[in-house]
Amino acid sequence: MATSLPSGYSPAAHPLSPDDHGGWAVVASSIGLLFILTFACIRLWVRNPLRAKLYPNDIALLAATALATIQTILVIAAADHGLGKTSKLLGDSSQDTVDKIVYASDAIFLVALFLSKISVLLLELRMSPEKWHVMLTKGGLAACGAALLTHECQALYTRWIAVFCLDVAFELYIYAVILRMLIALQRNASKKMKATVMFSLRLPVIIFAAFRLHELSNFRTSTSPLFDGVLIVVWTQTELAYSLAAATIPILMPFLIGLNTGLGAFDRDNMIIQTQQDSSLNQRSGYGMHSMKRSHVSRVSQVETQIRGDNVMYKSSVVSPQADQRSVGSDDSTRVIIRKTVDVSFSPSAPYETTDM
Repeated sequence: MATSLPSGYSPAAHPLSPDDHGGWAVVASSIGLLFILTFACIRLWVRNPLRAKLYPNDIALLAATALATIQTILVIAAADHGLGKTSKLLGDSSQDTVDKIVYASDAIFLVALFLSKISVLLLELRMSPEKWHVMLTKGGLAACGAALLTHECQALYTRWIAVFCLDVAFELYIYAVILRMLIALQRNASKKMKATVMFSLRLPVIIFAAFRLHELSNFRTSTSPLFDGVLIVVWTQTELAYSLAAATIPILMPFLIGLNTGLGAFDRDNMIIQTQQDSSLNQRSGYGMHSMKRSHVSRVSQVETQIRGDNVMYKSSVVSPQADQRSVGSDDSTRVIIRKTVDVSFSPSAPYETTDM
């Protein structure tokens, strides 16, 4: 006996049942599209096209984002026409319509997937003018372009095996190119490690592609292809969304710095910048001994970095009161206070003597 819905409620667009799993495809596609658009907005915020130009890697990824949006719309349309339902719930005409929509979405999926790889290769091309690095990157770009134009396998499963092999090969190639550049780069190990981690976050794409190929192998013996093909669609959307998002990760540093609240751990450079900013704000507010001490440290650091000269004399003195003695400037602390002052004096050289001619 069917239960009636309360007033103001409508039935679910894609209810799940033992004979209908179309809702899985809709949910996976919707979440994937939200993921893709979020990272696309972050990329636009970082680049800010109103103040700076978009680079070729940005244009390639934005094109891939547009294609991924169209592909997601096609998947949802296929679910509306019967994707995920068993054969007994569909007619022959509905199956033909779904097959055509799925075929179109697969073609767009391949283009968007390889455009994301091209975007990363274009980013690597901008990172170094070294001869071999440029040659390797351009070789990868040429191979990606050729792969987009030469999918001629007739058998469905054989074609997707070829796509999987190319997918894995290009991901490993992209990672190998960046590793080669970083090994030859004369920078400290921590900065190299950050770049390595950022580019290594693309490697899970291989895992998603492997799950997709596994579902395709089970799909070959299916008696209800539209019903059993839902898991293929789920892994397809997962791989596409992660591939496009991972192409934006290497340029996220400005975005992450903008989210810095100043309450965590910092690098030394960030600490100096933050201290100078806080000291200027505290000078305007004019309260708190802690602010006064930070302002004093900031002014001393600015003097040391800005004043240069040949005839500079420094005079320093250290004042240490007795132990366990309290003072106003100690913040009620019983520890020994060491205060250092720096006096800077200049001895200008004598002016040049002039003689009457």
